[in-house]
Amino acid sequence: MSTVLAWTAFVLGTFLCLTNFHLSVLRYLLHRFRGLSRESYRWVSGIPLFGSLLVALSLLGLYALPGMLPAAIALIVIDTGGIHWLLGVMIYQSVYGKKQKHG
Repeated sequence: MSTVLAWTAFVLGTFLCLTNFHLSVLRYLLHRFRGLSRESYRWVSGIPLFGSLLVALSLLGLYALPGMLPAAIALIVIDTGGIHWLLGVMIYQSVYGKKQKHG
């Protein structure tokens, strides 16, 4: 993978990861911090899958740079549109969702 392509994937992936984190976490926290009710909050969807995927693929060309691996891992972890979050939520719902419905 060329360095220019790797940096392009990293920058675009970073933007998508941070956008998903903002839409899923920060936006709600700011809404509540302003004193608005939970019921008045309107949830919006981010851009699924691509942010984490682009950041991971960018590591093929940028892995040797100091600090790149920790930065990529941090971005992938906070990307709430990533496949790992989907799987985590599905597992959580299958384990705890049924207990709450019948409890």
